[in-house]
Amino acid sequence: MATRRDQPSNLAELVCLTLVIQGAEHGWAIGSQLALDGPLGSIWSLSRPLTYRAIEALVEQGLVTRSGAHPGRGRERSLLQATAAGRTASERWLGAPAEHLRDLRTELLLKLTLRQRAGLAIEPLLDAQERTLQPAFDAIAQRDPGGDLVALWRQENARAARRFLRQAREAQHARDSTVAPRRPEVRLSARNQLRVTIDSITRGDVMTSVKALLPDGQRLTAAITSDAVYELDLAAGDEVVMIVKSTEIMVAKAEGAPGRYG
Repeated sequence: MATRRDQPSNLAELVCLTLVIQGAEHGWAIGSQLALDGPLGSIWSLSRPLTYRAIEALVEQGLVTRSGAHPGRGRERSLLQATAAGRTASERWLGAPAEHLRDLRTELLLKLTLRQRAGLAIEPLLDAQERTLQPAFDAIAQRDPGGDLVALWRQENARAARRFLRQAREAQHARDSTVAPRRPEVRLSARNQLRVTIDSITRGDVMTSVKALLPDGQRLTAAITSDAVYELDLAAGDEVVMIVKSTEIMVAKAEGAPGRYG
């Protein structure tokens, strides 16, 4: 005998439950949302048989009820309505960050999209997501992939995920901002600003060596903190600006070169 559950146990049930709350009144409407060519299909799709199975599970759990039938011609479609417990479960799920880096592409994007459709802010979820994955981001960033292609892929994937979280937050702030237009980038008084391409990065516990190439092939090396490398999200191939600032001027003269006074 199957044990009755009182909470959605998979992504299909949670998404279907949330769609019911957001106005999808029957299974066909939910299936249309999750079809490959539907509004959510570019993020994640679900076949109609699996959609109806998820709805049936939600009804058995007491999270969704059937009441009456949808008016109109054709096949009779039962109207769906979320219970109080269903609304609580959906609200909790929409506010919870994904547990693993691999779940961002599907789970997080679904939550962000569904939150926007419901008029809910996405910044709290983006902040919580970055905090949840910060230990993973730190651990992956500190590893040297060497020639391991899988390790390199994981490192680049983690960098892209962290960059997405930050850029999504910035984009939302820009849309929500009703204050004065954004100020231009800060200018520096230092004149020795050189555009370079990072060639390699050698990480240390505290300091990191960043080697870069000038357009003419000359090399520059900067020693900066490892924290700065992480915060700037630096990687080989990035185009950056190196600022050379010195408080001393040294003078060199070749041995035996004539002087003014002989």
